[in-house]
Amino acid sequence: MQTILFHGPSGSGKDTQVDLLVQKYEFENIGTGEMFRRMYKEGDIEAIRAYQYWSKGQFVPNELTYSILNRWVQKFDTEKSWGFVSVVRDEGQIPLFDDLLKNNGRELDFFVHFVLSEEMAIERMSLRRVCSYCEATYHQKYKPEKVSGYCDRCGTKLIQREDDQPDKIIMRLKEYNKSVIPIVNTYKERGLLLEIDASPSIEVIHSELIQRLGL
Repeated sequence: MQTILFHGPSGSGKDTQVDLLVQKYEFENIGTGEMFRRMYKEGDIEAIRAYQYWSKGQFVPNELTYSILNRWVQKFDTEKSWGFVSVVRDEGQIPLFDDLLKNNGRELDFFVHFVLSEEMAIERMSLRRVCSYCEATYHQKYKPEKVSGYCDRCGTKLIQREDDQPDKIIMRLKEYNKSVIPIVNTYKERGLLLEIDASPSIEVIHSELIQRLGL
């Protein structure tokens, strides 16, 4: 049973890799995106407060995020490995994440950072399409849908997110690069950092990932 924190810029394929761990190794996939959306739909008071931020593309304040996340993790199987996806987005969230793990009797085994060049990130995200209903993600080059333009899961027409335009992608990458440096340095100092080149194919990345995680 492992506890792993995954991080990487948009387009690095971190969600795809964690989904594969869920399928093959029965990991629990724990991320704030699904958390905010699900708990908002359920009418959770704090999630409604958080909606005022994330619905506008703004970061939800750290204390509010972790107040919700500490309750969200109670939904997951404690006997399984846990894969956290981008739940530490700035340096101030590191001690909050430490406390969350301690409160759940877990220790972090690895911080996996997927590394991707700006050029590759732009290519990956500009060709990305998403389902507006179930939020499944596709890619015109790496993960195309079976029927062009329509979601494999629910049949809804796919869309391109506004922030997947090249100029918006560059802005997001600049913000990401600024915030990720102290996070990477912290986990490197703790001896938990695993950096993985996210430019090869999904299969090649996954092969390296499971080898380095010892799965």
